[in-house]
Order: sequence, then C-alpha cells, then structure tokens
Amino acid sequence: MAMHTMLINKPPDVGKKTSRHPLHQDLYFFPFRPADRIVCAWTAMEHTNRENGCLAVLPGTHKGKLEQHIYPKWEGGVNKMFRGIENFDSNQERQYLEMWEGDTVLFHPLLIHGSGTNRTSGFRKIITCHYADSSCHYIEFEDFQKPMANEYRDMYRKRIDLHDTTIQDLWKHRSRLVQGKRVNL
Repeated sequence: MAMHTMLINKPPDVGKKTSRHPLHQDLYFFPFRPADRIVCAWTAMEHTNRENGCLAVLPGTHKGKLEQHIYPKWEGGVNKMFRGIENFDSNQERQYLEMWEGDTVLFHPLLIHGSGTNRTSGFRKIITCHYADSSCHYIEFEDFQKPMANEYRDMYRKRIDLHDTTIQDLWKHRSRLVQGKRVNL
C-alpha cells in the first residue's frame, strides 16, 4: 500500500527559518505497524544540497526506539505538524545526503532525519512515498502520540467535514493500493 505521499516544494527562506524540518521519525506519525514492514522512498526532483536543505540523517538510528516528538522552540517558529524529537544527542554524527535529480534513498520509519533551511533563491523539490506491506495493520497510538493524532484528525475534519472520523479512517481514505489486494490497511 502507498500510505503517505508528498510533493515537498521547499520555499526559499526569507529569514524566518520556517523552511527547515526538525529531526524526526516518520513512524511517530503513522497509526500502522509493524515498523519493519514500512519503507520510505525519498526522491530528489532536482539537485539537493546543504544550501537548499537536503536530507540529513542520523546513521544507525533505525535500530532505536520510537521517541517523543514536540514542536521545537525555535526562533521564528515552526510549521504546523513539523514536530521533532524532544531529546536526542546533538553531538551524534549527521550525514547530509546531497542528491541529483532522480536519485532515490530508501529508509526505515525509525530513522531520525530532517532537513535544513533553504538558503537559495529557488525552491527545492522532492517527492516521497511511504509503503506498507500487506502484513501491516492499524494500531491505537501510544499516549505520547495522542496530542499529535488529535491535531491531525481535527485539521482533516475541518477540511472534509467528517466529525466522527478516527485517525485510522483518515489513513484508510488517503492510502492507495499499489499491487495485489487490500488486506489489513
């Protein structure tokens, strides 16, 4: 199943630093498991580098646990739903993935990653898709994820005017079958 797709058109930063995306784990936002049956495909639509906010990853973190995420207390604020990991070792090695148009990286949903500010005058475009295999199933969020889930659900309830919708219903609505037949998701 294609569970989550995004075209990210990162705008040039005009001094507010709102084009950056805090270090996070995608699994924090997903109400389905098991994690080892989910993968992200992150594809550059044009050259990405540190200047325009390329993907930054913390190697080996896919072997860790799901961490608490919060809105960072950043100067200039942060975009809605751009939560980041509350506590992480800021001295941990980061790798910056400079990529060319068409390059794709696949990664686990526990991998800690994010992207910096776009300091160029142009937009930086990438496309992502998270895939889950047929053994995945919906779960209830942990207590520490519920504020995010409620915020997400409330945001979509306003857009599609469905007041008794669960977070799992929203994910069912937005997911797409890629091959085979829909089983659990």
